[in-house]
Amino acid sequence: MRNSIRNLLKLCFFLTFLFSSYFCSSQIAKDSVVTQDTLVIKPASFQKKMEENKDKNKFNKLVYKLFFKNSSSKESSKKIIDLNRFKDFEGKIIRNIHITTLDPFGYSIADSTKKPEKFIEKAGNSLHVKTKNFTIKNYLLQKQGEMLDSLKILESERLIRSQRFTRRVVVQMETVGKDSDSVDLYVYTLDSWSIIPTVNYSNSKLGIELRDRNFMGWGHDFSNYYRQNFENGKYVFRTNYTIQNIQRTFINFNIGYHSNEENEYSKSVSLSREFYSPLTRWAGGAYVGQRAHQDSIPNTDGIVAQNFKYNLQDYWGGFSINLSKRETTLAKRLNNLVISARYFNVHYVEEPIAELDPIDFYSNEEFYLFGLGVSQKGYVQDRFIKNYDIVEDIPIGMAYGINTGFQRKYGECRYYLAGKFKYGNYFKPGYFSFGVEYGSFFTGGKTEQSAFSLKLLYYTHLKSWGQWKFRTFVSNDLILGNNRKDSRGDRLTLNENDPSGIEGFYSLDVLGTKKWLTNIQIQSYSPHQFLGFRLSPFLNSSLGL
Repeated sequence: MRNSIRNLLKLCFFLTFLFSSYFCSSQIAKDSVVTQDTLVIKPASFQKKMEENKDKNKFNKLVYKLFFKNSSSKESSKKIIDLNRFKDFEGKIIRNIHITTLDPFGYSIADSTKKPEKFIEKAGNSLHVKTKNFTIKNYLLQKQGEMLDSLKILESERLIRSQRFTRRVVVQMETVGKDSDSVDLYVYTLDSWSIIPTVNYSNSKLGIELRDRNFMGWGHDFSNYYRQNFENGKYVFRTNYTIQNIQRTFINFNIGYHSNEENEYSKSVSLSREFYSPLTRWAGGAYVGQRAHQDSIPNTDGIVAQNFKYNLQDYWGGFSINLSKRETTLAKRLNNLVISARYFNVHYVEEPIAELDPIDFYSNEEFYLFGLGVSQKGYVQDRFIKNYDIVEDIPIGMAYGINTGFQRKYGECRYYLAGKFKYGNYFKPGYFSFGVEYGSFFTGGKTEQSAFSLKLLYYTHLKSWGQWKFRTFVSNDLILGNNRKDSRGDRLTLNENDPSGIEGFYSLDVLGTKKWLTNIQIQSYSPHQFLGFRLSPFLNSSLGL
């Protein structure tokens, strides 16, 4: 087994070197949008180097044929021009910012004369609360009176587009006068339908869920779920409310509560500010919650289910430093060094009896972590990924770093060390990304509870069949645990409630320290609509071990 793990590590390090050395200059997929705000200009040096050395050996020839042959230099130059979309306005003073939001049905950003004509479109718009102008304005990284920074405008456009309540966004500039040093900024957005009702019934249980991803037009996410069991009179209740981007700070607030028929519950409140953009200089978060549930730990003594109740605290913070002293290009402005720290605490109020937990796995814990990493990330626009004909920003680039710290648990203090590498980009066969991570605790110079993780994601170029379009998505998760604790709580599962499980699968007996999961999905994009909504059938298959 050790030899197998060692071989896998060698393979991953080889892949890491291969992709970081040769594939950084790969071409953008031809079915992707001719991007107007791609944030990375890829140098041609690697591609040129591969072209010069492709005949030296069979391996170089294979790599060049698979990933670089027939790549279009015209497309690269076109992207550089598109990157400079706002360059003519660089440094001008932003005099006014005008925001126009449109209802989801019957309107078009590209054609201002288009209006809703069908009754169903007008009815849908009347039920929809249009996004408030200040909600859109909160996502702009520039204000009136500031000197225009083209990269910040491009990032603002991407941030607005990434919100679930917006389908499309266009930012335009207009000079005030021929010789003026001022410019007016125009932002046009098309709303998406934000109210999602769900009703399900099975085995005398009726469940109703209502979610609004743009509550009151403020960009807040409010969801409620209720399920009644008519046989025993018990119910399930879940509510969650998220305020995003409070007062233009990009700080999010969340409060949630969930209870089920067995009187199990979880409740939490949190504040967080993510690294929402490569231009973000600080981030942080605080989470406080409590969970209570019952679980049956297998035993031969006939002991029934045990009560678990514990409090959670999670605090973290980080800051980003640009690695280029002189930010002369867009690409250099996106290369960042990230330094972070985290404190995580678990305090058990109720825990299983010692007979069922002899190693005290379910016990109080304190975890201190410190991280250092490098991020070189940009975005490419593409369509027909998660949505029908909607521009989506796909991350490309790489990130790598290390985490270290110590944990207080089991009456001892254990050292922790981990490293990770992630990379993603478009290549000739399609989009490909992978992430490699390895982490372990150390006690007395020996590793404990170590884990190796390899995640792969691939999807094809867009295929057409008449008016229908298709993509194939393939994802793969591999986790190899070593020297894990002898406890059911320190085991992997394939259950659907696992972060990486099989939907619809649940078993108390399928446990292990190693897991492999592959998911294949053929996604169609239908040209047909029903009541203003588009139905897109898909085929999905999951394989696990």
